[in-house]
Amino acid sequence: MWILIVAHGFPPTHSAGAERRAERMANWLVANQHEVEVFALEKVDDIGFRVETVHQNGYKVHRVYYNVNAGDNPFRNSYEYAPIADAIRGVLTGAKFDLVHLVSGFLLAAQAIHTAHECGLPVVVTLTEFWFLCTRLNLIRVRGDLCTGPESAQKCMRCLAEEQRRYQFLAQRAPKLLDAYWSLNQYLPFAQNAEEEMARRQTVLRDALNTANMVICPSHYLSYKFAEFGFDTRRFHFIRQGLARAPEHKPAAHEATADVLRLGYVGQMKPHKGVDLVIDAVAEIIESGRAVSLDLWGPEPEPPDYVVRLKRRSSAYGSIRWRGQYSGAQVWDVLASLDVLVMPSRWYENSPNAILEAYAMGVPVIATNLGGMAELVEHEQSGLLFELDNTADLCRQIVRLLDEPGLLHRLRAGIPPVKTLEQEMKEIVAHYERLIEHH
Repeated sequence: MWILIVAHGFPPTHSAGAERRAERMANWLVANQHEVEVFALEKVDDIGFRVETVHQNGYKVHRVYYNVNAGDNPFRNSYEYAPIADAIRGVLTGAKFDLVHLVSGFLLAAQAIHTAHECGLPVVVTLTEFWFLCTRLNLIRVRGDLCTGPESAQKCMRCLAEEQRRYQFLAQRAPKLLDAYWSLNQYLPFAQNAEEEMARRQTVLRDALNTANMVICPSHYLSYKFAEFGFDTRRFHFIRQGLARAPEHKPAAHEATADVLRLGYVGQMKPHKGVDLVIDAVAEIIESGRAVSLDLWGPEPEPPDYVVRLKRRSSAYGSIRWRGQYSGAQVWDVLASLDVLVMPSRWYENSPNAILEAYAMGVPVIATNLGGMAELVEHEQSGLLFELDNTADLCRQIVRLLDEPGLLHRLRAGIPPVKTLEQEMKEIVAHYERLIEHH
């Protein structure tokens, strides 16, 4: 088969979750005798529009440079931009492709899906977040609170507008005053036009996804959320992602009551990840005289204000340690140093790789009782769940591991098997073959 993988970025220059997923797929397909090319965005703030093709890992990568904010309607450019469609068409007509696989859909969805169909090709979409529902990707509002979803175009228009600097202060410091502002101004022309643009976006992206031949969801929660907001989920398939390679060793048994309970966090150091929650919980436990430690692993963002505040807050506790960024190959050593992984995220976290990696190492997980985390972590079976944004509840769950004999051992024993990349990709390729045969 000849597959075009489309993603909004691609390693080594872009290496977040969706980008790494696209790379794992491409590398596996090539290693298993399939032809692959990749179409990816490289820069979205560049002058002009160009496509640069490079050879990487045995396949072509077409990297696109352009300015998403150019022209009369930058908002439409973010989900429906004709030059992107033309560039994808140019790639598709340059080889005998059998299928297009779109990963995520961010900035590319409508163009990629419709252009592939125009070229007579079936389309598979892997959902990794909520781009088709939310302009902010993760259903977290500018105010920092969790969004239930796009119940109305007006609600989404307000959220998008509040990203602008002139609204941000009121959104975060005086939300009731901002509510009053929108109540008074919602029928003015600027607000009406913005609401119409948002409604158009919702229609275009819903219609595009509804025409995909297959939509892969790595969690059941994703399917549920899209069905809730009117998407046709009859072609949605649950396929949990697999790990690219298994760990070579697992940590030796370590009972918390005999030593220090070793907690860890791995991931982005951002407010929606809830890093402050685990720091506050562990600090409280340390102050009570209990033996716990917390290692924080991950890149520090720009601007660094959030991390600076957290480092100041945790500086009095020697057993709360900032470890910095780690490479993908180091993840097993990081997890081997822990008794428990804590995932205190404030957003839905569709199917976190970190939980699967922890499971592969025999490490239980304490996670927010929310979205894809609650789907992966079975409370008191493979880990413990705590209430969203509730530091006291997180603290209680951690203390249980210190006070309840055998609980940590029981959670380790309840960890389910983890799928491999090989298993995942064989399942996906079987769907490819079926789609190509019937298209």
